[in-house]
Order: sequence, then structure tokens, then C-alpha cells
Amino acid sequence: MEHSSHWPKHPKHIAFIFHPHTLLKLLENEKKGLIDLLDMTRDYSVMPDSQFGAPDLHKTKEFFTQAEIEKMASEDEIRLAKLGYKQGLKRQFSALETFGLVLTNSSVIIGVIPFFGTAMFLGGPVAFTWGWLITGVFTTCIGLALAEICSTYPTAGGLYYYSAALAGKKYGPVASWFTAWFNALGQVAGCSGSVYAAAQFFNIFLLNVFPSTVSFVLLSDGSALNANATVLTFAIMMLLIGLINTFGGVALKISSYMSTFIHIIGGFFIIIMVLATTKTKQSSSFVFTNFEDSTGWTSTMGAAPFFVAMLGILPSAWSQIGYDSSAHLSEETHSAHINGPKAIMYTIGASIALGWGLILSLTFCIGDFNYQSATPWGQMAAQIFVDSAGVAGGSILILIVALAGFLCGIGTVAANSRMLYAFARDGGLPFSNYLVVLDKKTGMPLRLVWVSTFVSFLLSTPALFSTVVLSAIGGVSIIGFTVSYAIPIFIRITIGADTFVQSEFNLGSYSKIIGWIGVWWTAFMFVIFQFPNNTLGAFPVTVQNFNYVPLVVGALILFAGGWWVVDARRWFRGPHKEAGLEDFGTASEEKA
Repeated sequence: MEHSSHWPKHPKHIAFIFHPHTLLKLLENEKKGLIDLLDMTRDYSVMPDSQFGAPDLHKTKEFFTQAEIEKMASEDEIRLAKLGYKQGLKRQFSALETFGLVLTNSSVIIGVIPFFGTAMFLGGPVAFTWGWLITGVFTTCIGLALAEICSTYPTAGGLYYYSAALAGKKYGPVASWFTAWFNALGQVAGCSGSVYAAAQFFNIFLLNVFPSTVSFVLLSDGSALNANATVLTFAIMMLLIGLINTFGGVALKISSYMSTFIHIIGGFFIIIMVLATTKTKQSSSFVFTNFEDSTGWTSTMGAAPFFVAMLGILPSAWSQIGYDSSAHLSEETHSAHINGPKAIMYTIGASIALGWGLILSLTFCIGDFNYQSATPWGQMAAQIFVDSAGVAGGSILILIVALAGFLCGIGTVAANSRMLYAFARDGGLPFSNYLVVLDKKTGMPLRLVWVSTFVSFLLSTPALFSTVVLSAIGGVSIIGFTVSYAIPIFIRITIGADTFVQSEFNLGSYSKIIGWIGVWWTAFMFVIFQFPNNTLGAFPVTVQNFNYVPLVVGALILFAGGWWVVDARRWFRGPHKEAGLEDFGTASEEKA
């Protein structure tokens, strides 16, 4: 087959086309000048260094054809080509739609309100009120560090791709391997916890609106929610979430707009409604200084109150994760190198502000502390809603929380399926060739949608015999997310510091200090959430109050680590590049 007169005749010329400097010039002219740039390569003899290094062209299996290059009509496609991938997923989300999905995934409403009762006994109002702001500072540092990397690497692989690209050939495979598995754990646990909480609130809503459902929602003695009924509602919700994700982009867009409305308008409505209907409010000293501990750490184990307050960071940290879904939606977002980082930071900012408003309003509006904290519903905030706004008004607020959790599940499954798609695309999952197939009609990774849905369901089934399932899932999700955040950040500020090329969103000279703050905060949370934290009494440890965070995290480390040592290290090379740049590495590695 003859080459066009415009087609470069030397491999170096082709490599030059995909060099970042060349592509930036392409972006300025879009289609105009594409052929001229191809002509320019005839006289270009030396390829400059890049953050990936000079590719081994002798190992190249596939290059873009001239026709494909000419069809690259968008800046996003060219940037994705620079990272080594062809456009597979459909670009369909605007900045607002992506922000809505990311806000859904973070879901401050479902983070703060279901965990409010837990927070009141893990340090009390003082720990939750101030702990929220302290956590927000560290979360912002992690978000800034990730947003900077996201701007440079706008691909669906997200954190997994970041680790591979930053660590180079030597460490990239193992770094991306563990990043992917921890992120997957965080995603499925986050979805599981959010939807399980939504199921609890929906059943409480049924109980208030339809009193005849009492025998279904509560145990026969009326002392607590019926775990069997909650798990059944949870299963139905997970099925609906899987179906909505199956319907494709239109359904996700609708849920995105609904989520934005529920989380912002609904959140402010809850704040205003509770404050307006509560006649007698708590004092400022109660809200900002009162300490509580029902775990037994101070009374039984002699621990300092400060230690219990550290355990009380759990509800705050649970509410401030999930913003990495912006990265996983990069290949479906227009101008992802700009809108992706924006979605991360807007979500964190909105979550911190709205979350603190929810915490203050609920804490000021606590009535009879002992009565409300001991409610048979198992959700102190729901009891506050009804006591303040009445059955009708309180039921509306309860339903808003249930909807927020349900919408959070939709967004989380969407994001997780995209991350798993990128991982399977690169051979990282069992049966990858089967799982990576995209639906021809919707362009969605439907098989991975249902894998994510099913695993999320399985994680909450211990609720049938455990009283701490929600806090345990929260701890698992926090560790899964934050460890997967910390790995690429750590690599970025250490071995990748000299090769990382900053893009439009960057931190300048503050990158390292902000990155180190995020890494140390992650290490702290990894340790603190392993301890028993049952607010009904953590001692003695039993099957009912056992914190199974160490068990789940340990199982993941053994599984992923064992598979790596025994087999995966021999064949897994991290993200495969479709555009002729198969292996990651730095220029210095290639020259050496």
C-alpha cells in the first residue's frame, strides 16, 4: 500500500507528531495545518524528550492512520492520543454535568446526615464541628495535588494511569496495579455505604408516611430497624442503579442534574427547614465544646479524649472522598484537562461549605439528646427531623436524604465502571477481554457496570449480623480512596518530580509541600480507622461490634499482593498505549 505524499516516511517523524510540543501547535490550529505539520516531519531529525521518554518504535504495533489524524476534530481527542489512547467512550458531558456527577459521588448529604449519630458519640459536637474543618483543609490539599495531575493526564484510568505515567517503566506496573485495586475498593465500598444508608432512610420514610409498614421496617419488639428489610430495600436500589447506568448517557445526564439539585438545593432546604422549625436550640458552648464518648475508649481503656476525637474524624473523612470520579469521566467530558480539575475543586469546596452548614444546623437543633440518640430508627438525624418539623415535614427531609444516597450510588457505579474499564482495557482484571467490551448502542462498559453493582451489594450483606456495617464500610471506603490518591501523589513529588510536565491547572512551586501534606494525612487515616469504634460500645469485641475494616483491607492487600508476586508481575505492564507508545518511562531511562 502506497503512502500519501504527505505521510512521513521515517518512524521518528511519526513520533514527532505525538510529541506534546507538536500537539500543542496542533491544538492552536485544529484541523488547519495538520497536513503541513506532517510535512514538517520530513526535515525533523531528532525527537525532543518528553515526560514519557522516546518511545521504542521497534516495538510499536499500531499507529494512527493519516485518515484518523485528519478526523481528530477536537482538542480532547488529540490530548487523549498524546496519552496513547483512541477515543472509545463517547464525549457527552459538559462541565456542569461532570460537576453534578462528581458531587453525586462525593455526596455530602449522605456523608454527614447518616453518620451524625455516630459522630455525636465519637467525640461529640466538638469533634464533628471542628474536625470537619480540619479534615477539609487536608482534603483540599489532596484535591489540589490530584487536580494538577488530572490536568496533565485527562484519561478514564485516572489515578491508575497517573501512577503508571509518573513512576516510569521500572515502578509503573506495580504502582498502577495497587492504585487500581485500592481505588476499586474505595469506589465499591463508597457506593455500598451510600446506598445502604439511603435504604435505611427510605424505610424510615415508609414508616412515617405509611404506619402500617411498621412490622416490615422495625423488629417485632420495635427496638430497632429490621436488618432483613433494610437489606431488601438496599438490593432493590442497587438493581435500579444498575439499570439506570445500563440506559446510558441520557439517564446519567438526568441523574446528574437531579443530583446537583438535590445536593445543593436540597441541602440548603434541610438547613433552613430544621433551623426554622426547631423552637429551642442548643447553646454555642454545647455545639463547639461538648465532648461525648460511648465507645469505651476513655472509660474502659483509659484513652485520652483526643484519641476518641481522632476516631471521630471518620464521618468527616467519609463525606470528603469520591471527587476522583472527575478523572474517571475524563474521556467523556469536554475539555477534560480544564473541566476535570475544576470539577474536583468545585466539589470539595461545595462539600466543605454545605457539610459544615448541615453539621451546625443539626447540632444546634438537637432536642433531648438521650432520646434522639437512642431512637429505634438507628438514625439520630431522622429523629431530629421529625421532632423539629413534624411527621410531614420531617418525612420530606428524610426522603431528600434517601434520594441523595440513591443518586450517589448511580454516580459511583458510573465512575467505578469507567475506572474498571480502563484497568480491564490494559489486562488488569480477570476475564478482561470479556469485561472490556463496550455496548454498541450506548458506548457504555455495561458488563463492568454490573460487576461494580454486584460487588457493592455484597459488601453490605454483613448488615444481616453486624451492628457496625455502615461505619465499617465508611472506613473501608476512606482507606480505599485515600490510599489510591496518595500513591500517585507520592510518586509525583518523589521519583516523578523531575519528569512531570504541568498543564493548565498547576500548583507551581507549591506542588511538593501540598503533596506531602496529603500523603501524611492519608497515612494517619490508614492507621486510625483500623481501631474499634462502635458507638454502642467497642469493648469487649464481639461479632456484632467487630470493626471489619482491617479484615477487608488486609484481604485486598493479600489478594492483590499475592496475585502480583505469584503471577501478575510477569505480564502486567500498566496502561497499554494504542497510539504506538506502549511502555511508560522517562527520557532518562531511555537514554541510559
